[in-house]
Amino acid sequence: MAQRYPLVEQREYGLAQQRGGWLRKRTSRGDGELPPLAAHQVRVFRVGEEYVEDHGRLRPDDGVVVAASSVTVVDRRASVPVVVEMRIPSAEVGDFTLRTTFHCTVTDARAVVRDGVTDVEALLFGYLRGIPGLAEEGGDLRIVDSATVRRRVDARLAAYLDMRPPVVSGLKAVPSAVDVLTPEELAAHLKEVEEARLAREKERLRDEMEQERVRAEADKERLREEIRREEALMKELNRQERERMRTTYERTDSAEGQEHALGLEAQRNGFVRNQITEDLRVIGNDPIAADFYANRSGDLTAGAFAERRREDESGRLEREDALHKLEQEYLERRATLEREDQERRAALDRDERRYRLDRGDRIRELTRQDRNEEAAAKREEQARSRAEAREDRLRERLEGRQDAQLLREEQRKWAERRIDLGKHLVNRGLVDNAAVDMGAFINSVSEIPPYGSAQALGQGRDEEVQKASAERLDKQTRRPAPTDVVDGDGDDGDDSDIGVSEANLGD
Repeated sequence: MAQRYPLVEQREYGLAQQRGGWLRKRTSRGDGELPPLAAHQVRVFRVGEEYVEDHGRLRPDDGVVVAASSVTVVDRRASVPVVVEMRIPSAEVGDFTLRTTFHCTVTDARAVVRDGVTDVEALLFGYLRGIPGLAEEGGDLRIVDSATVRRRVDARLAAYLDMRPPVVSGLKAVPSAVDVLTPEELAAHLKEVEEARLAREKERLRDEMEQERVRAEADKERLREEIRREEALMKELNRQERERMRTTYERTDSAEGQEHALGLEAQRNGFVRNQITEDLRVIGNDPIAADFYANRSGDLTAGAFAERRREDESGRLEREDALHKLEQEYLERRATLEREDQERRAALDRDERRYRLDRGDRIRELTRQDRNEEAAAKREEQARSRAEAREDRLRERLEGRQDAQLLREEQRKWAERRIDLGKHLVNRGLVDNAAVDMGAFINSVSEIPPYGSAQALGQGRDEEVQKASAERLDKQTRRPAPTDVVDGDGDDGDDSDIGVSEANLGD
């Protein structure tokens, strides 16, 4: 079995670092972070949920390499032999050992990495275990019949491969040889396999040591490069520091020189200011003293000094005359302004009095108009109230006449109804046996309540009047008590007839 097939190496990545000089900083992977490739190998970078295949062209600062979270080296050799062994029971104590060699070729490196195909032998062993009846082919044969078992297994495996070939993600596996080993042959084969495994392990260790040495050399070279960059950086920093210190010294020295020169200048200016201050204190605003000082200093001659004195005296007299004239003009101007101000104030007082008089007249006129308007509104309100009261009285009279007319009509209908009722009672003979004054009954029936009763009904007491009339009618038509003697013959069936009439009347 090939060692580390098909995934040769896998590395996990962290965040990429900033590399390069100060002026050319860029995000990149280290040279030792990219695993080396053989001629038959490819790299597969995982970027998020995508897998990118690289044949050695991507650089450490490529965007795919920087953004990748892992890298895997995949073996793309064709027809790599993978040996799968499986035990088959025999009819005796020992077991047959089925050894099948598959030739495997990677067809899709990204699918191999994505599905994590790390142990091809285990996958193929599961495929063989899933073939129906393969494990029972040697159950009826002895150990010496290994050739027969091999023919059976070969035939069943060939038939099953035609129907369902082995499926491994990204791999194509084709069986090339089938051997059935006896225990002795298996022991010899295991010995050969162990020796080959030890040889491969030794070779792998030697390859790993060589790769480790190469990585160590690369790390050492990287460290040397970093040290050289650090030394260059330190030299640059030292040069910049010296330049900064030199500039600072020059600035400090220049500032001190300027400060010294300014100090001397300030002292000289201070001395001059002190002398000027003393001269001003002694001379002051006296032009004679100034001219005398100029004469003593040699800036002014004696003749010029005397001429200047005469000019000063003449100028003083002229200034006094001019000042006197200005004072006279000022007094005259002031008197004129005061007179104009008094006139303006008087005009303003007249305007103010006139405005107040006009304002009083306007207020009185507006007050008189308001009173007239209020009186007119009051008269209109009284007239409207009288008209509304007159309309209310007329409406009440009209409604009273209508109510009286309706009441007389209802009383007439009520009288007619009572007359009809009395006639009905007489016709039915319901009052034959009652002690009733027919004249009074007829008068009470035909009686019409006076107009006062009509007004009472019109005012909401019609129910009381109707109730009183009904009570009077009941008293006049009251039936005799059961103890009263109505007729000497009480067996002629009048009771039943009267009962029927009362019932009909009630209906």
